[in-house]
Amino acid sequence: MNIVICTKRDLAGALVLNHLMPHLAEDRVMVLLSDKTRPAEKAQPELAEMKFLERELPVDVLFPLIDRLGGNGDAPLATFAGLQKRYGISFHTLSDINAPEAQTLLGDFAPDVVLSVRFSLIFKRPALDIARLGTWNVHPGALPRYAGLFAPFRALVDGQDRIGCTLHRIDDGIDTGPVAGIGWLPVQRERSLLWHVVNTYGPGLELFLSMLSDMRRDRVPELSAQDRTQRQYLSMPDAAQFAAFHQQGLRLSDREEYLEIVAGFLAPGQTMPTAVHEALDAVEAGTLGAAAPVEKVGAPCCCARA
Repeated sequence: MNIVICTKRDLAGALVLNHLMPHLAEDRVMVLLSDKTRPAEKAQPELAEMKFLERELPVDVLFPLIDRLGGNGDAPLATFAGLQKRYGISFHTLSDINAPEAQTLLGDFAPDVVLSVRFSLIFKRPALDIARLGTWNVHPGALPRYAGLFAPFRALVDGQDRIGCTLHRIDDGIDTGPVAGIGWLPVQRERSLLWHVVNTYGPGLELFLSMLSDMRRDRVPELSAQDRTQRQYLSMPDAAQFAAFHQQGLRLSDREEYLEIVAGFLAPGQTMPTAVHEALDAVEAGTLGAAAPVEKVGAPCCCARA
């Protein structure tokens, strides 16, 4: 099959690709990456911290350092450049999936399936119709209730004992398409929000791989329409919502959890760069906003811009 995977150029996006690619060895794969950010991410300290840990620290600091040291061919997880080398896949970074050049890129690739995971760019027609077997989304929340942004955060604040990850076909709305299934991640309230965010996608990715296996056998997935009366679409949390989060004893991040996650990108014998520890010191000290704790590390980009 020709498969297009659309995701974000951040830590969770790299983890998504590492999850999927070992199962797509017989397929022709193209990856489209989004760098989209939102102004609100700088307006709220908690959002700035999450952005730093999810994007700036791994993509601007850790991954380039690993790549400059010769890559991570023996590591359990690969950086974006490492994924390109390991699997021979092509990467393209986009700012508008509906732009003519993006549609040409998709059309020339002739995808059977397009999968969007954490992509942040909204598909519109005709881009939505290019894939022969549909354009699909893995959404980190149980639809229809947890539509929109920061769904794992909302589930934690609501006291849910599990977080849903929904596989659905994309339609003309946002998080409104018919549902193929919901996978579930048990909540561990002693764990951080960031841990839940990066782990929520796994159950949804497994649903996609199962659906893909059925498609290879010409089996049409069974879909269920969403009950729109149960829909709650929300954007990024504000100060009051973060106050409620903290009042429940919940944490945005945890140093040891974070180091455990990113250690997977290190090859045997490699040690965590000092710059990462210094950055986490700044996070713990609450000094991220006072000054940039780390500088970007220059490295050749693996991603062509369409």
